[in-house]
Amino acid sequence: MEQMRGDLARPAVGAACRCTLLVLTMIAGGAEPCVAVVSAPAPAQDASTVPPPRPPVIVVPVMPGVPAPDKGRLSLQFSGNLKWCTFPDDRAVVPPDQVLRPGARKDKDQVFTFGYTFTVAAIRRGAAEGPIMLFESPVFRTASLRPAAKLGVSHKQETIGPGIGSAGAPGRPQPGKQPAGPDTLIPLWMEQNRCVTLPELLDFDLDAGVYDVYMAFDLMGKEGGWVHRSTGFLTDIAVADARRTLVEGVIDLQGGRQRRVALLSASEPQATGAQGAGGP
Repeated sequence: MEQMRGDLARPAVGAACRCTLLVLTMIAGGAEPCVAVVSAPAPAQDASTVPPPRPPVIVVPVMPGVPAPDKGRLSLQFSGNLKWCTFPDDRAVVPPDQVLRPGARKDKDQVFTFGYTFTVAAIRRGAAEGPIMLFESPVFRTASLRPAAKLGVSHKQETIGPGIGSAGAPGRPQPGKQPAGPDTLIPLWMEQNRCVTLPELLDFDLDAGVYDVYMAFDLMGKEGGWVHRSTGFLTDIAVADARRTLVEGVIDLQGGRQRRVALLSASEPQATGAQGAGGP
């Protein structure tokens, strides 16, 4: 028996001996041997076969063909290429002291956009409640702060040469810049997340009434605060029970930094059809 245990304790050549319960079950006439299981190593995945990350896409659930009982249907239908993009520095207003002079190079570490979201809200005329949030997309992160050492960024203290600055002495730090080290947090820009594709149609069931509808792309800053960047609105939109109101809008990326986001017009409430509307 001791000899058998010694044999089992020796490492097997070319195989790993596994016992699920790690218990040697004794049976009549000897011990039940542990079965050797040989696992083939997983093949290394070629980097060229890994698909590139896909840009975000907003997908909405399919709505029934008719509104819910005692509700009217509000449908936002968008034209254009249905794309919206942001940029590392997408501030609508740049402080005067940060405006670049003609010909000056922009600091590649200057990232001010850390995420964005798309929302649609409505206000019912004469109602006591405040704005109704009709739709809110996830937050699409576009940047995060990482230590410079982990990003492989080498920061050197910039100096002013002789004859420049108040003292004109070399080794003097530039005004407004602090020496940076390996633990300095540097923005990591996520290029794959900066553009999003929206659905052609958004459907909402609302109580009958007259509404003002607003939609917006909001940007998240470094400290987590939010500001509007692209907005559209339309007022005096009538919604009637068991009827559908179509609001036409446009979301279109027009090249460069030109983005068109607008709600254009609304139809009178019409009888609903048998077909439902939904996302792509």
